Amino acid sequence: MGKLFITLAFIFISATAWPQVTNALNSSLKNKVLEQLGLKPEEINEELYVEKVLPYAKTQTAIVICKNRKSELDKNDDSSFELDAYIIIANNITGKILYKYFEESEWISDAIMLTGITIDTGIFTLNNETRAFGVQTSYANGSQPNPHHHTDLSLFVQSNKTLKKVLNNYTTQTFGGEWDTRCAGEFEDVTSTIIIDRRSKFKNFNSLIIKDKITKIRNTFVNEDCVEKKTFTHRTNKLKYNGMEYTK
Repeated sequence: MGKLFITLAFIFISATAWPQVTNALNSSLKNKVLEQLGLKPEEINEELYVEKVLPYAKTQTAIVICKNRKSELDKNDDSSFELDAYIIIANNITGKILYKYFEESEWISDAIMLTGITIDTGIFTLNNETRAFGVQTSYANGSQPNPHHHTDLSLFVQSNKTLKKVLNNYTTQTFGGEWDTRCAGEFEDVTSTIIIDRRSKFKNFNSLIIKDKITKIRNTFVNEDCVEKKTFTHRTNKLKYNGMEYTK
């Protein structure tokens, strides 16, 4: 049962991240945007490129471009790399860049590997005039006895001709634990739901209520059967906007 749970968890990550990546690989929009940025296709990580039409502005597409910055192999031939981030909103037809965010060495992949990037166009309404979109990054370590994976969310809003990051890599899901690779072990899964608090504003932006569901899993052998026991707890946090970004 424990082995099945872990396998399904990793399959879920791959399934949610993959469609946006695959659909974007041969994008003509991508080529137009790269030309404006002065980037060549070989300078970016093609597998992590994603784009998604904004449902609230259907002539515009949000794009994430990962520029290769540094790549290394250690003595065990394990790879690590750093990526610069370009977060773009472009016109669907012309490809013209309308808004841009850039950050050097925004993402690092090493023992905790960067496994996927997706664009989240959920209803992040921060005030009557401002709706954010999200960039989710997923990570996993690949260890069988000590599995770990987590997902971070950053939120971006339009500001003049740029994009401003107002939530920085907030962890919205994490799973980890230790087991004997057969049955016995303990794990913890934390899943966060973000709720817009329209009754609470700071610096003209709605607060964010974070509701966490915490699941603790314990697997043990009982009469040669692997028995799984789950316990559930909940917690709530609030993030407030300080004029620059959301913080606790």
